[in-house]
Amino acid sequence: MKTACIIVCGFLLVATATAGNGGSAYTMFGIGDLNFSPSVRSAGMGYTGIALPSANAINTLVPATWSRIARVRIDASALYEGINTADASAKLYQAKGLFNGVHLAIPLSPAHGIVFGAGIIPYSRVAYNTSFSGTQAGVDYRMNEIGSGGLTKAQVGLSYAPFEELAVGATLNYLFGKRATERTLIPLSSNVWGGTLFIDEGQSGTNVTLSALFTGLGRVSETLRPFSLGFMLTTRANLSSSLTHRLETLAEVDTIRLGERNLTIPIGFGIGAGYQLGERWLFAADYYTQAWNDARVHGVPFTNIRNSNRFGIGAEKLPLKDATSWSDKLAYRLGFVYEATYYRLNGEPINMWGATGGITMPVSGETRLNIGLEYAQRGVQQQPLVRDRFIRVSFALTIAEPWFIRYEEE
Repeated sequence: MKTACIIVCGFLLVATATAGNGGSAYTMFGIGDLNFSPSVRSAGMGYTGIALPSANAINTLVPATWSRIARVRIDASALYEGINTADASAKLYQAKGLFNGVHLAIPLSPAHGIVFGAGIIPYSRVAYNTSFSGTQAGVDYRMNEIGSGGLTKAQVGLSYAPFEELAVGATLNYLFGKRATERTLIPLSSNVWGGTLFIDEGQSGTNVTLSALFTGLGRVSETLRPFSLGFMLTTRANLSSSLTHRLETLAEVDTIRLGERNLTIPIGFGIGAGYQLGERWLFAADYYTQAWNDARVHGVPFTNIRNSNRFGIGAEKLPLKDATSWSDKLAYRLGFVYEATYYRLNGEPINMWGATGGITMPVSGETRLNIGLEYAQRGVQQQPLVRDRFIRVSFALTIAEPWFIRYEEE
């Protein structure tokens, strides 16, 4: 009977994926929901910013954009996320507050665009509570599955501007985290034992991000002077993974350590364009893709996964230079994002679209409070799939400090 219980617990059915407490049922696939939020500023502009240099914002995805930071900046952010999940028969709203990263940028040589950056941000999140029914070896059963955890990215990097109109940057990224799965088997027959299978998987590995930013199109034509171009590439990451299974039944507890295995996270590539209209308006468009068809778990392709593609557009109204009134010191943002996510379930591609907005307001000196708003929707409300509607509010406090500034003596 113990052997039959292990077989059933290890057999994952996706006949019905009804979301429960925790998050979206989609996060049970792949490595969970991918966190794509270079900054709260970016989130307000449709998650764009590959081609936008800034002296005030830290873009964690594109280190080349750090080159114009002239003061030490510390950026700490948090996220409120509400999810309304609906399948063919039920709806559920869940809300949670999440840590969304902290980053430090230190200008070592502002004249040469040399800025050191370091930080830690979420990379993926797993949070679901699903239930489904099935039959295995002639036994009717109900299975409840709870998943949690995800990956975190710690990074260190540098930007450098060899020329006034060209900046490059790179980061070394360390990915680490743990995914926990709890599967409880409830037989519908009284003469069969049930049990709970606990699966713990720790993962870690590294990759590198390379980026470049060019603002010198005015050399080609004066009409192109307001444009900027950006590029970023993140290399493949090979993560080592340690896997442990623990089965608990009424009769005994059995732990199996399955040893090391490999998880491959594929290469990601993004390009962007920016356009500055006058002194107060910025426009941006970005495209980002990641080749998830190349992802492997111990040499085996992921199931229910495809390549992902994301396109975003955004606009920002900049603060008025030398503003005296508080309202003229505000920045406003709008954006739109569309993503063919890396989920594909039962042959159905899961796509997402979202509308975003944001504002930056002064707090004290050069310290700023950034707020980003987003409404997004993905999936379809038809059996066996679910539709997720998101409301996200992100906050970031950016503190500026005048380190390493040499003052003349009187």
